[in-house]
Order: sequence, then structure tokens, then C-alpha cells
Amino acid sequence: MHYMPWYQTLAIRGRWGEHWTGFEKQHNPGELDEDGLPDIWSHYHPLVGVYDSTDLAVLECQLLQMKLAGVDGVIVDWYGLSGAADYPPIHQATQAMYDASDQYGMSFTVCFEDRTVERLVKDGALRPEGIAEHLSETFAWVEEHWFAGPHYFRIDGRPLLLNFGPIYVKDAGAWTTAFGNLETPPKFFALHHLWRNAGADGGFTWVHPEVWEGDPDRATIRDRLIKVFTRPSGEADRVIVSAVAGFNDVYEKSFVDLDYRDGSTLREALDVGIDGPWPVIQLVTWNDYGEGTMIEPTHEFGYRFLEVIQEARRRELGEGFVFTAKDLRLPARLLGLRRAKYASPIELDRIAMLLSAGRSGEAKKALDELGG
Repeated sequence: MHYMPWYQTLAIRGRWGEHWTGFEKQHNPGELDEDGLPDIWSHYHPLVGVYDSTDLAVLECQLLQMKLAGVDGVIVDWYGLSGAADYPPIHQATQAMYDASDQYGMSFTVCFEDRTVERLVKDGALRPEGIAEHLSETFAWVEEHWFAGPHYFRIDGRPLLLNFGPIYVKDAGAWTTAFGNLETPPKFFALHHLWRNAGADGGFTWVHPEVWEGDPDRATIRDRLIKVFTRPSGEADRVIVSAVAGFNDVYEKSFVDLDYRDGSTLREALDVGIDGPWPVIQLVTWNDYGEGTMIEPTHEFGYRFLEVIQEARRRELGEGFVFTAKDLRLPARLLGLRRAKYASPIELDRIAMLLSAGRSGEAKKALDELGG
């Protein structure tokens, strides 16, 4: 699950982050809009309310929802270690997710945004000739603090690293240098149309609305998806395919919308991905509310997208996959009790571990007894 760690709230970090307010602060999440929902920079609203990406109770809820849907891990969008822009709070939230994913038995991977390097160069904080060294230092830190973790996701024994680009660092030599001093160089994947020039190991697909253009039938959609998924490479282990729920952004320079089709868009991509030879399916995304690709439960779609993922995993795994649509609601009930602060934290921790262990029936009984 591709995850955005860039949300901040007034209550937890003393300010509303730009991904809730808009970059010109044109929205106020502390107020309600005409529909009685928080005024945020999105067409959609999280069902658990506006949240901070460092809120451990929220991370617990999100990871347990993913796990009960059949998701194995998270790919966190990470902006590096510098002090520029909002990169420090994003790093803080990424570290929080690293720790939480370990606690709840989920794999962890990062997707590095190399546009952060461009920002540093433009600000005069980094000279162009120092880019390779900057990347070397960055990934030396990542190797020590994240790659080394037992829950960091690996392919062929190497830690998986995604890059959303390269948008700025297009010299393959810079990436080779960056990974040259690491004990175990990462399995490096970049965007589907850019990975070869970066000298990466493979490419990942993203949002491809052309698949559904013109109201095609299911056979045509399937054929188009296969073409998109094989375009980066004919070698399956060089491709990470992506399944998206839809796309409807709030940006001034908007991209083409992709209709959610009551979950059919996500379902069709998952069906092709699971039926195919590709070893990893990336879900796009848990919570990019700006672009409207969120799979997280919302007021507008409810749990529909998690239910679609759950149905796909059940078809794939058969009787071994026991979770139901009702189970998906349990983590939010747990979050509600944590926020109410009238139940014992020790008991709530026990319920969280029951859910993490897949013992949803026992967890539901305990929540019922607490009135949550």
C-alpha cells in the first residue's frame, strides 16, 4: 500500500499541514463545509476524521485495516533527511510508520522523492556536483536505520527501494555512486518510463486512465492492463504493477480523471495483477487526498475499496483467508475507544494484538463488551 505521511493537525503538531489546508491555506480543517464535513483540500474525507500522520492510534487503525483487507505492507513516500520545506515532519511521520508497521507485523518500504534534491539545489543548500555524495549519505542512513530492520521488505535478499522518478537526478551514475558503498545495494525500482535511464533494476506502473478510456468492455480493459503492465519490461521480476481505485484531484493543473466505478476500476486491475506473473502489486494509494486516489475508508465511499481488496485476496488464497467485510470495521471501533479515553489502555492494546494476530472474533467480542 503506497502511503502518504504528510498530514499534520493543530492538536498534535501545533499547525494544520498544507495537505489539509491547501498550499495557499484556502481551507480550514477546523471548520465544517456545507456538507457538515471538515473543510479540507480534497473532494473526499477520511471516515476516521482529519488526522496527523504521527498519531500512533491512527497508524494502528490504518495498519490493522490494511492487514484485515489482505495487504502485506506499506510503501511510504519519503522526502529525505534535509531540513527544507516540510521534509522534517514527513520524516518524523515516516519513522513513526516504520515503528508501527513492525509492531503490527507489516512489511515496510520507502519510495524516495528525488525532487527533494532539486529543492536543495535551487535553495543553494546543495551544489550540483555534490548530489552523488548527498545521495550516498542519505542511503547510508537508510541502510543503518531502515534496511537493517527485519520487517523491511526484500526481493532476492535485497531491500526494495522505489523512486518516484527520477524527476531531477537523471544521471544513472549518481544512483550507482549512491548505492556503491552500501553493504547490500537495494533492489531499485523507478517509474515505468524512467527506470532504464536511471540504471534501476525495474520499473513500477502508476495511474493509467487510458486503460478505461471510451467505456471499454471487460476483455478490452484486461488486454489494455496487460499491455500497461508489460510495457516497462517483458521480464516480470523487473515490474511492480499498480492497482488504483480512481483519480480525481484538486490541483489547478489537473490530470485526466479516472472514474472509481463503484470499485470496479480497482477490482479489474487487481484481477489482472493477481492472475499475472508479477511478484508485487502496489496499491495506489492509501491516502493521497489531493489526487483522490485514496483507498482508506471515506465518507464518500465507505469501506468499498478495502472490501474489493479483501474479495481479491479471498479469491487468491481461498479458505486460508478468513477475514470478512465486518472485520474491516473493527479497527475504527478500537480507534474510537482510544479517543474516548474511558477504556483501559492495556485492554485496548490487547484488542489491537488480537486483530494483528488475525483473531478478529475475539477482538469483536472484547469491543462489544467495552461498548465500542
